[in-house]
Amino acid sequence: MKMQKTAALLAAMLIALSGCSEVTVGLSQEEVSEEEPVIGQSAEALKEQEEKEILPPDDSRIPTELDTAPAFVEEWKTWDMSQMPPQYLMQMDETALKLIETVREISLQNQMMRPFDGISHASTADLMRIALKNTPSLNFSIQVDRDDKGNVSTVSEEHPNHVLTLLMQNELEEGRDIRDFYYQEDVAAVYRRLFGGGRNLVFQDLCPKYYYYAREGVFGRKGDAEKNQVWPMMVRYEIGENTITADLLLTEENQKNKPLIYHKADGGIVELTADNYRTHLAGEPVYRYTFKKGPQNQFLLDGIRQIGILDDKCQNILDLELPVQEKGPSLKMPERMTVSSESVQSQIDLQKAYQDTTAADYLMGILSEGQLVEGEFASKVLAGSGAETLTLTLGYQEGEEKVITIISSSYLPGIEESYLTFSVDSQQYILPQKRYANIKTCLISCKS
Repeated sequence: MKMQKTAALLAAMLIALSGCSEVTVGLSQEEVSEEEPVIGQSAEALKEQEEKEILPPDDSRIPTELDTAPAFVEEWKTWDMSQMPPQYLMQMDETALKLIETVREISLQNQMMRPFDGISHASTADLMRIALKNTPSLNFSIQVDRDDKGNVSTVSEEHPNHVLTLLMQNELEEGRDIRDFYYQEDVAAVYRRLFGGGRNLVFQDLCPKYYYYAREGVFGRKGDAEKNQVWPMMVRYEIGENTITADLLLTEENQKNKPLIYHKADGGIVELTADNYRTHLAGEPVYRYTFKKGPQNQFLLDGIRQIGILDDKCQNILDLELPVQEKGPSLKMPERMTVSSESVQSQIDLQKAYQDTTAADYLMGILSEGQLVEGEFASKVLAGSGAETLTLTLGYQEGEEKVITIISSSYLPGIEESYLTFSVDSQQYILPQKRYANIKTCLISCKS
């Protein structure tokens, strides 16, 4: 760099002294003009400029709120209920208020997450969106300028040479409307605070409004942040030894002192008041949020599912009509059977005597009692948290096989009770959950 500048200076001096307008051999016009010294610029200033040009980008940590304060503050303790949206369906106490705040934190822009039972069954993309929504962004002041030709430049007085300043400029030049950055370690801390350690966190581009930059270890948000207007309408809650459940509907805050907005199951939108809420909410779906009790009195989300509908007086929760037909599967008596559970396989002695019959007759008799799940409900069955899965492979002559997948505990939408479910030929059937113990005992007793 110094040799190039010295050559440029000598060239400029020779041209000036000779009065010649020709360019020195070996130097282009661009090189001459770019390397000419600024009039009045001292040698010290030139040296400082050179050092600045070769200075490596700054990758130091920019402070966030998590560096000085916890991720979550129990704001419900300071709520003035006279100024808060109404609760029509139950009297409030401290636990109910804390549950309201917790559900607001884990709601996705006026929506609930996709139903699941057990955090290991939850959508990873949904969990990441919720963690990002609750993560404080970097305290990163940056000015974005655009010249007459549309060229973008980013300037940060506090962090002029930071890698994120350079990243922001590059992304804006590429047409990505990045507004804020979030450190991945902060996202991970918030993730653990909301969901515990029940699901491994993978940093990827999983969320529509966010980009993930692995090299810089940050997420960038596109556009404006999501506004949380969810206001849970509590119906009841129940505290267990290790869990707490909250049964509720999701309404939406309107402007202050305005009625709550509710999106009905049939697609209609209504405003709720003390005079009309029974009319609008009767028959609407009620969702159960299940939380595990975590350290420091934390509520860790572990499930969301529909358990029923509100009755006409909006006081009780009723099951939907069971969406099944009295129609069991059509199964031929197999000649052989293999049962698989995770990585374990075993053969079943179908001719072995079991409870005054053979194992084959006993098992086929139980499965024939199954009731066919109708229509769209078949695709909405949720496997219960910690449910066991058995796969029965029925073998026939000439290599023909039929596969039956049994899940020990499952839920249908709108039904509080769990059932044993099994699938045959892409059709879903249910049995009372106690039947799983009968099937499993028979399979264990009749292993070859």
